[in-house]
Amino acid sequence: MNLKSAESAINGAWLTGLVIGVLALIQTAAAALFSGGDWRGSLVAPFVFVVVLFALSYGVWRKNRICAVLLAAYFVFVVARMTVSWVQSKTVPLGILLYFIAMLLLLNGARGVFAYHRIKRNEAVSGQEYAEQK
Repeated sequence: MNLKSAESAINGAWLTGLVIGVLALIQTAAAALFSGGDWRGSLVAPFVFVVVLFALSYGVWRKNRICAVLLAAYFVFVVARMTVSWVQSKTVPLGILLYFIAMLLLLNGARGVFAYHRIKRNEAVSGQEYAEQK
Protein backbone atom coordinates (compact mmCIF):
# COMPACT_ATOMS: atom_id res chain seq x y z
CA MET A 1 0.00 0.00 0.00
CA ASN A 2 1.43 3.37 -0.96
CA LEU A 3 0.88 6.67 0.86
CA LYS A 4 -1.92 7.86 -1.41
CA SER A 5 -3.94 4.65 -1.06
CA ALA A 6 -3.33 4.62 2.71
CA GLU A 7 -4.68 8.16 3.02
CA SER A 8 -7.63 7.23 0.82
CA ALA A 9 -8.43 4.25 3.06
CA ILE A 10 -8.18 6.48 6.14
CA ASN A 11 -10.53 9.04 4.60
CA GLY A 12 -13.01 6.31 3.73
CA ALA A 13 -12.90 4.98 7.30
CA TRP A 14 -13.42 8.24 9.14
CA LEU A 15 -16.15 9.33 6.72
CA THR A 16 -17.87 5.97 7.24
CA GLY A 17 -17.76 6.49 11.00
CA LEU A 18 -19.09 10.02 10.56
CA VAL A 19 -21.99 8.91 8.33
CA ILE A 20 -22.97 6.05 10.65
CA GLY A 21 -22.73 8.47 13.58
CA VAL A 22 -25.00 10.99 11.87
CA LEU A 23 -27.51 8.25 11.02
CA ALA A 24 -27.44 7.01 14.62
CA LEU A 25 -27.88 10.57 15.89
CA ILE A 26 -30.89 11.12 13.64
CA GLN A 27 -32.39 7.80 14.73
CA THR A 28 -31.85 8.61 18.41
CA ALA A 29 -33.21 12.13 18.07
CA ALA A 30 -36.30 10.82 16.26
CA ALA A 31 -36.83 8.24 18.99
CA ALA A 32 -36.54 10.97 21.63
CA LEU A 33 -38.87 13.28 19.74
CA PHE A 34 -41.59 10.77 18.99
CA SER A 35 -41.50 8.74 22.18
CA GLY A 36 -43.99 9.50 24.86
CA GLY A 37 -43.26 9.67 28.55
CA ASP A 38 -39.86 9.57 30.21
CA TRP A 39 -37.31 9.13 27.42
CA ARG A 40 -34.27 10.65 29.12
CA GLY A 41 -33.16 7.51 30.93
CA SER A 42 -33.62 5.17 28.00
CA LEU A 43 -31.77 7.33 25.47
CA VAL A 44 -28.59 8.03 27.42
CA ALA A 45 -26.82 4.94 26.06
CA PRO A 46 -27.60 5.69 22.39
CA PHE A 47 -26.37 9.28 22.76
CA VAL A 48 -23.19 8.01 24.46
CA PHE A 49 -22.75 5.57 21.54
CA VAL A 50 -23.02 8.46 19.08
CA VAL A 51 -20.46 10.53 20.99
CA VAL A 52 -18.04 7.57 21.14
CA LEU A 53 -18.57 6.93 17.42
CA PHE A 54 -17.77 10.56 16.60
CA ALA A 55 -14.73 10.51 18.90
CA LEU A 56 -13.34 7.34 17.31
CA SER A 57 -13.99 8.74 13.83
CA TYR A 58 -12.08 11.88 14.78
CA GLY A 59 -9.25 9.68 16.03
CA VAL A 60 -9.14 7.85 12.71
CA TRP A 61 -9.06 11.22 10.92
CA ARG A 62 -6.05 12.09 13.10
CA LYS A 63 -4.52 8.75 11.99
CA ASN A 64 -4.57 7.21 15.48
CA ARG A 65 -4.00 3.46 15.37
CA ILE A 66 -5.93 2.70 18.56
CA CYS A 67 -9.03 4.56 17.38
CA ALA A 68 -8.91 2.84 13.99
CA VAL A 69 -8.66 -0.61 15.58
CA LEU A 70 -11.41 0.11 18.15
CA LEU A 71 -13.78 1.45 15.51
CA ALA A 72 -13.18 -1.51 13.20
CA ALA A 73 -13.45 -3.99 16.07
CA TYR A 74 -16.74 -2.48 17.17
CA PHE A 75 -18.23 -2.92 13.71
CA VAL A 76 -16.88 -6.48 13.48
CA PHE A 77 -18.68 -7.16 16.76
CA VAL A 78 -21.92 -5.57 15.48
CA VAL A 79 -21.87 -7.59 12.25
CA ALA A 80 -21.09 -10.79 14.17
CA ARG A 81 -23.95 -10.11 16.57
CA MET A 82 -26.32 -9.43 13.66
CA THR A 83 -25.21 -12.64 11.96
CA VAL A 84 -25.83 -14.67 15.11
CA SER A 85 -29.26 -13.06 15.39
CA TRP A 86 -29.90 -13.93 11.76
CA VAL A 87 -28.99 -17.58 12.29
CA GLN A 88 -31.03 -17.91 15.47
CA SER A 89 -34.20 -16.14 14.35
CA LYS A 90 -33.96 -17.03 10.64
CA THR A 91 -34.90 -13.44 9.75
CA VAL A 92 -32.52 -11.00 8.13
CA PRO A 93 -31.64 -8.13 10.51
CA LEU A 94 -32.31 -4.65 9.17
CA GLY A 95 -29.18 -2.84 8.08
CA ILE A 96 -26.85 -5.82 8.02
CA LEU A 97 -25.64 -4.95 4.52
CA LEU A 98 -24.93 -1.35 5.56
CA TYR A 99 -23.01 -2.49 8.63
CA PHE A 100 -21.12 -5.11 6.61
CA ILE A 101 -19.99 -2.49 4.07
CA ALA A 102 -19.08 -0.13 6.92
CA MET A 103 -17.09 -2.93 8.57
CA LEU A 104 -15.11 -3.55 5.37
CA LEU A 105 -14.37 0.16 4.97
CA LEU A 106 -13.27 0.46 8.59
CA LEU A 107 -11.04 -2.61 8.39
CA ASN A 108 -9.44 -1.14 5.28
CA GLY A 109 -9.07 2.17 7.13
CA ALA A 110 -7.30 0.47 10.03
CA ARG A 111 -5.01 -1.19 7.51
CA GLY A 112 -4.42 2.23 5.96
CA VAL A 113 -3.52 3.83 9.30
CA PHE A 114 -0.91 1.17 10.00
CA ALA A 115 0.48 1.47 6.46
CA TYR A 116 0.56 5.28 6.76
CA HIS A 117 2.63 5.12 9.94
CA ARG A 118 4.95 2.48 8.48
CA ILE A 119 5.52 4.62 5.35
CA LYS A 120 6.12 7.78 7.38
CA ARG A 121 8.54 5.94 9.69
CA ASN A 122 10.46 4.60 6.67
CA GLU A 123 10.57 8.08 5.12
CA ALA A 124 11.92 9.54 8.35
CA VAL A 125 14.62 6.88 8.59
CA SER A 126 15.55 7.35 4.91
CA GLY A 127 15.69 11.12 5.31
CA GLN A 128 17.81 10.82 8.42
CA GLU A 129 20.27 8.52 6.63
CA TYR A 130 20.43 11.00 3.74
CA ALA A 131 21.12 13.90 6.10
CA GLU A 132 23.89 11.92 7.83
CA GLN A 133 25.58 11.25 4.48
CA LYS A 134 25.99 14.98 3.75
